[in-house]
Amino acid sequence: MSETPQPGRPADGGPPIDPQTGEDLSWKQVPLALVLLDRPAPDHHEVGELLAEIFEGSYAVEPGTDEDPATAVHVEDATVIVSTVDSPVPEGEASRHTADLAMWNGQEAVVDTHRSQVVVAAFRWGPPGDDGEPTDPEYMDPRLETLRCELAVANVTAALTALPGAVAVGVGGAATTLPSAAYRDLVVRNPLPAPALVGIRAGMQSESTSCVYTTGMGRFGQMDLERLDVPAPPAAVYGQMCDIVAYALANGTVFRPGQALGVGGPEPLLTEAAVSPFTGREALRLTPGTPTE
Repeated sequence: MSETPQPGRPADGGPPIDPQTGEDLSWKQVPLALVLLDRPAPDHHEVGELLAEIFEGSYAVEPGTDEDPATAVHVEDATVIVSTVDSPVPEGEASRHTADLAMWNGQEAVVDTHRSQVVVAAFRWGPPGDDGEPTDPEYMDPRLETLRCELAVANVTAALTALPGAVAVGVGGAATTLPSAAYRDLVVRNPLPAPALVGIRAGMQSESTSCVYTTGMGRFGQMDLERLDVPAPPAAVYGQMCDIVAYALANGTVFRPGQALGVGGPEPLLTEAAVSPFTGREALRLTPGTPTE
């Protein structure tokens, strides 16, 4: 008897393929976030009761049990699974991912106090088959499907920051760790909270110029973005990059080298592939200019 192929994955075990376009979807990851707590991990009763209270009338919550302590939250057609780990994030990753994030305002040492984590992951499954296992979901553009699941994770994660002792939220795929209150505000106040989904870092590059770059766009099938030597304050370039990221994610738009992006300024931003001085990986550099025919 041969094994049943996984949804979107060829029977030969190769990379997942978009059944409509044939695109290699090996960039896709399970949307995931971590709520970091400065106390022992809560049990499934505490997690389930909090989520049921917050999402009453909005999303269905299936509380965990002693046999299966994971809690499930159904957000539209995404299923968000919440579990706990009674130990800190290993190898200091959470603390490293606070680097150069202005939201911390020098208070990032609190991340080192975390003792446990609440793990939030999202999946999009079809209805159960005859064997009780989920079938393939209805086709959806893979980038928009990723966004839907990432937003589901963000909404549940923001709710979980109400747990006592929540000090930060880590999004490893974006290489970011944000203060729990700042993360919650981003998600609650923005229909598409770009800085909660993608790492966006801005700062002074010289006495008169700023720079900005992203991390984690690859999870959405996109190249990371950067701007160098911008004659504007960091807050301005940060805000502009947030708008560009939000536009790309909301529309599933893939920016590629050789494009001209209209961003409302006096000149479009031309795109070119370059090795980022910030990450050492290839990124899409945005530079003002006039497109050539």
